[in-house]
Amino acid sequence: MTTQNEHFDLNDIQNEPTDQQLEALMQSVAVEAALRAEQARIALMQRLREDLALADRQSA
Repeated sequence: MTTQNEHFDLNDIQNEPTDQQLEALMQSVAVEAALRAEQARIALMQRLREDLALADRQSA
């Protein structure tokens, strides 16, 4: 059996991860997803600002 901090393979049916390992994995996935969502939001807002500025310059 693996300890809580050891690497585990989700495809290994002989040595299943513990509930604590799965919880830690889900938490790290959630943190990574939130980070990527924030990065995407920032990039989108920057692009929208640039597009609005361009449209404003073209209409002037």
